[in-house]
Amino acid sequence: MPVTTLKTNLNGIWDKVLSQIQKKITDKNLYNSVFADLKLVSLEKNEAVILANTTLAKALIDKDYRPIISESITNILETVYQIRIVCQSDLTASSPTTDTSAANKNAFFKYSSLNPNLTFDNFVVGKSNLQAYQAATYVADKMGSFNPLFIYSKSGLGKTHLLNAIGNSVREKNPLKKILMITADDFVAEFVQYVKGDQDGENLKDFFRTVDYLLIDDIQFMANKPQTCTMFFHIFNQLFSSGKQIVLTSDRPPAELDGLEDRLVSRFSSGISISIDPPEKNTLIEILKYKIKANGFDVTMIDDDALEYIATKNSSNVRVLEGALNRVMFINVTMGNCNRITKEICMRALEGDTKKTNTKGKLTPEKIINTVASYYNIPPKEMTSNVRTGQIALTRHIAMYLCRSLLDLPFAQICQAFQKKDHTTVMSACTKVEKMLKTDDNLKKAVNDLKNQLKAV
Repeated sequence: MPVTTLKTNLNGIWDKVLSQIQKKITDKNLYNSVFADLKLVSLEKNEAVILANTTLAKALIDKDYRPIISESITNILETVYQIRIVCQSDLTASSPTTDTSAANKNAFFKYSSLNPNLTFDNFVVGKSNLQAYQAATYVADKMGSFNPLFIYSKSGLGKTHLLNAIGNSVREKNPLKKILMITADDFVAEFVQYVKGDQDGENLKDFFRTVDYLLIDDIQFMANKPQTCTMFFHIFNQLFSSGKQIVLTSDRPPAELDGLEDRLVSRFSSGISISIDPPEKNTLIEILKYKIKANGFDVTMIDDDALEYIATKNSSNVRVLEGALNRVMFINVTMGNCNRITKEICMRALEGDTKKTNTKGKLTPEKIINTVASYYNIPPKEMTSNVRTGQIALTRHIAMYLCRSLLDLPFAQICQAFQKKDHTTVMSACTKVEKMLKTDDNLKKAVNDLKNQLKAV
């Protein structure tokens, strides 16, 4: 059967199924937000595959409404079908990539692909990520301009989104450009197969000569793999000297990448390195509004103080924020309150999370400084002084490290708390403590004691 005919038949069947579902779902808001945009994408082997446009709709159907869909399909087709609800990401993950990059024309990185849903258009820009966004859009338009572009932040703040957005922008404007979007783990796995001889007669370096944009996520996972790093060093130089664009992301700046050769770290630092800080409250609220619209809901259905509550209680990263919003929307729909989301509903939905975050909310750099000073019997004012004697300097470094590890604060903010002018001082202190913790049992015990004290604050 021709594809167009098959698609027409599926659409016709689904229109009839939706007509039956609409009669059974009396709540119009529920129907419009969950069912109206569903699509029937496949009827094969007694399985009906239905595409939901949001993960929230998928979760709601899986929880409460699968029998209604199954019964409606059975009534229309007079055949019992198993129901499988999917999102676009499920379909993308289960099918081969259609990217026109060189990755698909070679034996290497066959399954690397861009996520088409992550673009510059749906990246919410705020003060915390503006520089990273501007740099990303710039290299997408001008290959080899900032090379390499190195974006670093804690997890869930938008690094992977920007990496995909660069690739999607290039593919849209310059479809002939060859784009390779991979993780560091992908590269390591491919290299291992290569050295084992499973290379189909191709040369890994020759393959990379065809790449115009190399986008690698989580480069820190290449650490402590010397052979892989040596190969990547040569590939990096090859692309760089050819004017190709390299974009890397990591959970830390180049100077803090332990386990990588100095020459590789030097290459990473030779371009432009930009951090993404945890988003400020206004940006978090804008992200929430965008996600609400993307889920097919009206932003006006949620009170301003409810948005502020969600943003305030889930500010650590965007993934946590999205999870909290999904839970609120889910609870709201299952309660039948589809017209309005109040702060009270949010508090009820996120009650368990709130208890977990309360302790962290009470902890401040000042409390960490005082606690560490007391533990080592040092006057707190010495912690922010310029004294560099051994014990005081080490104590100060430990306090800086705890501010970073327990509060997840930007280096610049920790720098201010300790009245320092250069945030690289904090970066160096944290790196030093991390290294010492690997070999110094006494320090490890002291840090664990301090963490336990601070968690009890």
